[in-house]
Amino acid sequence: MTLYDEAVTFLESEGWSVPVQTRAEVVRARRAAYADNSEHMTVWCPAVPDADDLHRREASLLQRFAEEARTPGAKFLLVESTQGLSTEFRRLAKHEFNVDIRVPIQFFDARFKWDDSPMSAMAGTAAQQLSRDGESAARRRTPQPFRAVGTGAVGDDLLTELARRFDSQSGWDRPIVLVTAPAGFGKSVLFQSLFATLYANFQKAKKQLRRAYRPLPLLPDYAALASAPALGPMVDALLQTEVARPVKQPTFQWMLTRGFASWLLDGLDEVIAQDPDFFEYIREIVARPDNPTTPRILLCVRDSLLSSNQALRDFLAVAHEYVEEFRLLPWRPESIRTFARIRLQDDDHRLLDIVDAKPQLMRLCGTPYYAELLAERVALGQTDGIPDDYSEMDLVHDAVDAIMDREYKKEQLQENVVNRADLLDIISDVAVAELENDNRGVPVHEIGELAAFVLPADLSDVERERCTDAICRLPVFRAASERQRVRFAQDVIFEHQIGDRAARYFAVNPVRFAQLLDCRPFPPDSFAIRVLCARIRELAAGEELLTRLASATTAPTAFRNMLQVLLGLPDCDRLLPHAPLERQNLSGLTFANLSLAEVSFRGANLESTRFQNCEMAGCDLSDATLHGTRFDACLPSLAEADFGQLTGFVSVEIDSRPAIEDVNDFVRLLGGDGRRERHFVGPCPTALQLRFLFLKFVRPDGHYRRDSLDEKGLLSGRRIVDPASVLNGAVRAGFLTAIPKRRRYERTHNQLYADMVGFAQNLRVTPAIRALLEDTCRVEGCPHVVHENAGAG
Repeated sequence: MTLYDEAVTFLESEGWSVPVQTRAEVVRARRAAYADNSEHMTVWCPAVPDADDLHRREASLLQRFAEEARTPGAKFLLVESTQGLSTEFRRLAKHEFNVDIRVPIQFFDARFKWDDSPMSAMAGTAAQQLSRDGESAARRRTPQPFRAVGTGAVGDDLLTELARRFDSQSGWDRPIVLVTAPAGFGKSVLFQSLFATLYANFQKAKKQLRRAYRPLPLLPDYAALASAPALGPMVDALLQTEVARPVKQPTFQWMLTRGFASWLLDGLDEVIAQDPDFFEYIREIVARPDNPTTPRILLCVRDSLLSSNQALRDFLAVAHEYVEEFRLLPWRPESIRTFARIRLQDDDHRLLDIVDAKPQLMRLCGTPYYAELLAERVALGQTDGIPDDYSEMDLVHDAVDAIMDREYKKEQLQENVVNRADLLDIISDVAVAELENDNRGVPVHEIGELAAFVLPADLSDVERERCTDAICRLPVFRAASERQRVRFAQDVIFEHQIGDRAARYFAVNPVRFAQLLDCRPFPPDSFAIRVLCARIRELAAGEELLTRLASATTAPTAFRNMLQVLLGLPDCDRLLPHAPLERQNLSGLTFANLSLAEVSFRGANLESTRFQNCEMAGCDLSDATLHGTRFDACLPSLAEADFGQLTGFVSVEIDSRPAIEDVNDFVRLLGGDGRRERHFVGPCPTALQLRFLFLKFVRPDGHYRRDSLDEKGLLSGRRIVDPASVLNGAVRAGFLTAIPKRRRYERTHNQLYADMVGFAQNLRVTPAIRALLEDTCRVEGCPHVVHENAGAG
């Protein structure tokens, strides 16, 4: 792409109208302005092969500047490099003809408001604070080992690898880097350090007038500033908050696809859960056939999101060729030793002696957040009496206790004014308020109202305000993006408080317990789930939890969270056969080390559900949706499970075998049908291909997935018969409508959509579906769908 083409497309993205030029070296643009006025811009883009040629053209360029002297609006000379331009030419261009000379990194960049004063005392934006935190984190961080998912390659430090990739001028094969890690593994520290590194490198390149990628970070903070908790409005909030000049989404996307910006996203698990179009927005950018360069996008999420979030699974299924995944690994002993030297310096031996003597603590310190909590105890001299079975819950509980201790010792709070139990209640109340407020943060005045219940009635207004301010400044909190709001600084402490409060509600308030667990689905590795599970185990209240589960069948989120707690109980084997699992959404859950002989999953959604080392004989899976369902170490008992007619079968994964996408292959692997005397016959190849096509619009359980998809997405993936022939047949039959200009296809919105849903969900054949199959299937007399042959097996 030439500079001229870049300038034209850039200006068009900014709303300028650029008429077709007869001379392809000058861009004349116009756009509407306030009160029926117009803005004008002229940009010269001389096609010059080298500096000498540019120097030789100085006289002709000055003549052209003179000819355009009366043309209104801003004027620019856009060149790849200013090398070769004489000082006199630059002087005349600017002072005689008001023409600014720019190189691409100057002309196309969207500078931050704080670029020139990154450490100013003014209230910082989210990105400015991220840069500060990243600079600090980079100085004290420990290298973070990682594994490349897919290849299995491991490395010593993911920051080094990512910084190299994002700063490289070489093209990328895949536009999206997905980084996954459990809570507490230092994902945020990695993200902060990477942004600070990339931002510093970008600023250096810009000063040297070199092309480079400006890192644009998207954080949860922007959700509170957005018009809705969705990706598009959050991008608007980012641009309005951080960028010095008005920039809209078309320009943002132009920068991503032209090599002038990289996009870094972190901590957006909650937004992903609420925004059904989150990944469609990203896919729209990376899948454009006319992208001149490959976008560079980093997405950091908790690894549990891979199993718990349907939208992410959908995205990876359709767009896997765009994604490269890296997973942070636990710290190895050498990493813990490095951390101890950095964190404690000459006192590192005090931490190392403790973890060497207690294997449980060494395992805990494999999670960086827990290593930091233990190091904090060492630094405070609070290491006496740590038992051998010290758990992560003990560590977090003691960390919160230590925070309150420090505040009392600093006399920010007086224990005779607000005692420890009351202060912990306030912290817990703030956690509940944040959960119920979609993580926007809790208004300071609400914390004042909570404090008013425990502060002495005779306290003066000044003292009351001072106490409230001290509570808001507790290190467990940090300022939210919205003014006069705070939120939790650490997810682990936040989830610990939620789990603890849920356990208290469980014992005394069943209605409030269900309401709390219905606020949002917690991931399988959630600390809240683990805390609640431990408390119910201590109470030996599994039967009571089962009763609560039965009453939550109409509240899917609460049901899912309660079931995850049930799965963590030691007597789960005994309780699970009585759990109402039929026709429930169990997608992404893990059933491990269980006997499922009397358990019924009839009609349940088991998409991406994992069964690990389970006894499957006698388990009822009839009519269940099987899509990406994993069975690890479940053979041979899997053949003795009841799968019914397998109308919900899409694909399964068994141990280390490749994914099985043909129901006949699945039956053969199980060693025959095992439940029938007659031979099992699956759908014909065309029916399988049609179902695969419909599944790109409808989920296997019949729920909505998307309205439209580009042609490449529809033709990618599984290829049983020619997918183009089935796609064209669906268009002829009216199930899909082609949008040629955008190379996309939109699904029907009439009665035929119900036919699509039925066929995608359980291969239900309507007259319209049968006509479509008759039109596209080339096998004469083919019955098309699953049935049982009349002949003996």
